[in-house]
Amino acid sequence: MDLKITRLSKVIAVLLVGLYFLAYFLPQTVEYVALIPGRTLPYVWNLFTAGLLTTNPIKLGLEVIAVLLLTRLVEPVYGSKEFLKFLFVVDFSVSLCVLAGVYIIFAIGQDTGDILYIKFTGFHGILAGLVVAVKQVMPEHEAKLFGFVKFTFKYLPLLFLTVTVGAAVAFKQLSDIPFLVLGTYNAWLYLRFFQQQPDSQHWGDSSDDFKFSGFFPAFLAPVIDPFGYVFATIFRLRHPPAETKAPFAKAAQYTLALPADNADANRRRERGAKALEERLGMKKTAGEGEDMEAGAAPSTARGTVTTVTGYLCTVLFA
Repeated sequence: MDLKITRLSKVIAVLLVGLYFLAYFLPQTVEYVALIPGRTLPYVWNLFTAGLLTTNPIKLGLEVIAVLLLTRLVEPVYGSKEFLKFLFVVDFSVSLCVLAGVYIIFAIGQDTGDILYIKFTGFHGILAGLVVAVKQVMPEHEAKLFGFVKFTFKYLPLLFLTVTVGAAVAFKQLSDIPFLVLGTYNAWLYLRFFQQQPDSQHWGDSSDDFKFSGFFPAFLAPVIDPFGYVFATIFRLRHPPAETKAPFAKAAQYTLALPADNADANRRRERGAKALEERLGMKKTAGEGEDMEAGAAPSTARGTVTTVTGYLCTVLFA
């Protein structure tokens, strides 16, 4: 798989680094960029900017590397426009859910302290969504962890959540957890039910690989599936019978596995067209010397042979 780092991933990486240094040299800007529920009005833009602001340099380095690697797997399959739409949906929906959750806790809680003025920031919510997108486009791809633990990408979101939530608890960064959990769930919700399939009028991904229980080990499916069915029915988001493979997983087989074959394909098509022209020319020359009265039936036969020959040449060389 020879995939280059995309231009869009470079732009995102530069934006992350730029916002980090802006907050580092001008700390007061955090008050306007971070999601602070008590100050979201009138600073509504922090619903978008909070997910792009990272204030920890170690996190920043890991996130830049991750976005460069993951984007080049997903963007070629989705296309730049759909990929940007996906990032926007995940970023905005995560911030909106965090905002609503904080206000609900504040309304029903008795001793919530300064919960309305906690600063929520970090790219980890969008990163969690990117991991879900990788699961969609490459569910059966295998990788090794630490060189010897083999796993498939369909369990990558669960592994990512386990590691990152564990690290957030260990380092007492509890405000990261809502972004991680909501980034994973909201990305799945959008991709499962609302994303338009390529070259069709269908929406969502009804494949068995991408159902909610598919994020967990198979033995838990009988327990999780009934809940997924109930909620999907309540919200009228139930799909038609599942496909054998996800629509974007099908596209990924060609987009990701054959990125360097365009030149070869063009050469094969040119050779096929040239061979077809030569054969048509030979048939035309041979036909001019034949008797006109006896030419009706043979002409039909020659036309059939020419058509079949041309088709075979196109198939073989295209």
